[in-house]
Amino acid sequence: MKAVGLHLEDYLMGAGLIISYCVTAFVVDTAFNGVGLPIASLPKDERQRVQFGSWMIQKFWAPSMACVKISIVIFIKRLFSSIRAYVIVSNCLAGFIAAWALAALLTNIFQCTPVQYYYNKDLNGHCMSGQVQFFQVMGSIALVEDVIIFCLPIPVFWRLQVNRRQKLGLTLVFSLGLLVCIFSLMRLIEFRKFQLTDLAASSAKESIWTCLELDVAIICGCLPFLNPLVQGVRSKVRSDPSKYHTQPSTGSNLHLHSMRGNKGDFRALGSDCGASANSNGHNAMATAGRQSPDMENNRDVDGVPDMAHNNN
Repeated sequence: MKAVGLHLEDYLMGAGLIISYCVTAFVVDTAFNGVGLPIASLPKDERQRVQFGSWMIQKFWAPSMACVKISIVIFIKRLFSSIRAYVIVSNCLAGFIAAWALAALLTNIFQCTPVQYYYNKDLNGHCMSGQVQFFQVMGSIALVEDVIIFCLPIPVFWRLQVNRRQKLGLTLVFSLGLLVCIFSLMRLIEFRKFQLTDLAASSAKESIWTCLELDVAIICGCLPFLNPLVQGVRSKVRSDPSKYHTQPSTGSNLHLHSMRGNKGDFRALGSDCGASANSNGHNAMATAGRQSPDMENNRDVDGVPDMAHNNN
């Protein structure tokens, strides 16, 4: 394994992960305050907390999704930087995602006047018309973005000069993004039942799909980077089986030790064994060479007559 510095996509994925914690926190908070129940059956304080939590989930969802999606797009761009078409498409897609997230965030904040009126109906105010339609449009755009990101790298993978097993593995890793598309679609469907007059009862399933969409997107975005770790563990297990298998207590044992090259990567197992065998052979020959004079001098002591004495 080789240590690699962090890139822009790594920082974006980290930012998306941190923001997603806020989404999850407010989803959990609404769950403890009666989400899923008719709002009329809730006490006033719990009612406001559910409405406030629903409002805050909207604020963190778009920025978190944008960071995760742009991170994946930049990674694809870096992966296929030699293909000009992918560079252009990736730049346009990243810019579009950023604009979509900014529009969604600002509209979510200022959809009501004053902004607190969304979760506190005791105030004098009003909200824009077509709020539910706005949520559906934003969700539809997010779904289209997910599908494009999902389909973007697959054609190139199947043209790579690698064996079919590796192609299937690469495709499988990126195809897990299909789960994000499914969760995004399920979230969009739930908006058909969304009622602004009863957020407690109508936002329960939508909140669940929101968390699943976001969390699975983060997992899928990190999967391509786990392959070096998995390969390193597999190489370590193969090169040092004595740590993972019981060795016999008697007889000759073959101990295989992992060795690292100058660049920190794992060497081939065959070369290590050959080097160890040659080293052991040279050591044995050197030991025999050092011991032969002593053995000659001690022949008489051991009762073995020397050839020179016999000649005399």
